Amino acid sequence: MVWPSMKPSWKFLPLFFIGAFILAAFAVSEPYLYGSIIDTVLNAVGQGLTLKTGFAQVIPFLIIWGGIVIGETSLAALYNYYSWFFSHRVSGTFVQSLYAKLLELDISRFRSQRSGSMFRRMDNAWDGLWHIQYAIIGTYFIEGMRFLLALSVGFYINWQLALVSFIPMPIVIGLAILNLRANAEQQDKVSKFWEKIYGRVGDVFANIASIKNFVLERKEIAKFAALYRQALRNQMGVSRRWSLVETGYGSTFILGRLVIFILGSYLVLKGEATVGTLVMFLGFTNFLFSSVARLSSSFPEISRAFSNLNRVLDDWEKIPLIQDPEKPTRLKSVIGRVEFNDLSFGYLKGVPILRDVSFTIPDGQTYAIVGASGSGKSTLAQMLLRFYDPWEGEITIDGVPIRELSLDNLRKNVGLVMQENLLFHDSILQNIRLAKPSASEKEVVEAAKRAQAHEFISKLKKGYHTVVGERGVKLSGGEKQRIALARVLLANPPILVLDEATSALDSKTEHLLQGALKEVMKGRTSLVIAHRLSTIMEADQILVMDKGRVVASGTHAQLLTSNALYKQYWEIQAGGYEK
Repeated sequence: MVWPSMKPSWKFLPLFFIGAFILAAFAVSEPYLYGSIIDTVLNAVGQGLTLKTGFAQVIPFLIIWGGIVIGETSLAALYNYYSWFFSHRVSGTFVQSLYAKLLELDISRFRSQRSGSMFRRMDNAWDGLWHIQYAIIGTYFIEGMRFLLALSVGFYINWQLALVSFIPMPIVIGLAILNLRANAEQQDKVSKFWEKIYGRVGDVFANIASIKNFVLERKEIAKFAALYRQALRNQMGVSRRWSLVETGYGSTFILGRLVIFILGSYLVLKGEATVGTLVMFLGFTNFLFSSVARLSSSFPEISRAFSNLNRVLDDWEKIPLIQDPEKPTRLKSVIGRVEFNDLSFGYLKGVPILRDVSFTIPDGQTYAIVGASGSGKSTLAQMLLRFYDPWEGEITIDGVPIRELSLDNLRKNVGLVMQENLLFHDSILQNIRLAKPSASEKEVVEAAKRAQAHEFISKLKKGYHTVVGERGVKLSGGEKQRIALARVLLANPPILVLDEATSALDSKTEHLLQGALKEVMKGRTSLVIAHRLSTIMEADQILVMDKGRVVASGTHAQLLTSNALYKQYWEIQAGGYEK
């Protein structure tokens, strides 16, 4: 999952390795230098050298030390900059790939999960990968090199002190690894709980009008607080265990320094080591212990990072059910004949929504579908765009099964306007242009006029450059529907699907729009789903659906006399009025 994102940047890793080695060499040379300075000073005092002569012997060490400080500071700045650059570059590539993977998922995946939870997982994975990379480059490389160099130089100078200084290392690393394994499952539960909180917040923000309408602000705040307290308790359980381990680190290192000081003092008094050597080892011990401490202290963050990456693994590896065929057929010049052949489908296994649905829409004709809620009308429309594939049967356009077409080719030839049309937090111009990014402003205006949207847009202070707000909240339902219609009209597809596309319009606007749509649908294959029967009276054919089946078909006049269910719908809506 991660390697493809790192692959383009792997060539930088040897440079980081070399940089880490040089920085470690600079760091390890410091205790060696001040140990040497102490021995030089003690020798000068012991030999009774003058201040000038003695200080002259110390100056070269000080000059070297100053050069090391300048070199280490400069290289560290460059190293940090490029490690940030590398981490952001790789995590940026990863999150783009993850975003693409998520957008390729079946629409059913989005309808079964909270958008807030999905966004939280994506954001955590992005952040997690950044921390893992930065920990490897910024911590593991440098601290690992410091540890190895300090230990190597230590063994070269005095193997006894070096061996003793190594004793605490396995204990500390063992504690960290054991705790890491013990906390892995609990950390995953914590991550799930945080996602639940974000999912709830996303739901509330999306339904803010209902929250305010029923005065639920305090109740939602209380729910949030309760969820947050539980998440915090779970997180603190993990953190508490890590804090105990950190305490164990500190105690182990203190004991390690004490043992080294005792052994070093013994060797100095015995004449087998100098005071400078003891000071060097105390400095080396600081590097050894601090390096292991930094490596170990990064484990909690690494644990969270891996947990967050694992949380998106399912989405990353999930193969969409709806995807392009290996060798897709391409519709070049669509005539518009649409056939539904023996379709059966359901959202839940064993619970069908559509049962053996068959009908043909000749090219250029308008077919309408009516029926009670839940009869399968919208499902049928969405299957024409392959949002879902049927359990049985097939849909064809001009005799070609839509499963043999690329999704791009299919959906560019079928325009869908739904009952609920959510817009992007962008200008009206860009929201309409979504269907055809290359469209000129003149083309956008023409499409808006045909959708009866130009008049209200022109009255806005910024006109087509008015930002509509998230999900189009600054516009009425009817205004959003007209913009959605304009969007589809701009795309100018040969097949048009209108799923309750005028349901949010007032009677006057609907009447005007129906006239415009009549012109638009001339010579264009159209499938219209409607509850309001007055909007589909002039359709070439009207299909009546009941419990997932087409139970009758005909013109408005024919159905009034031949189908009791359609007549019942008409009488309820129009009170017996006939055109």
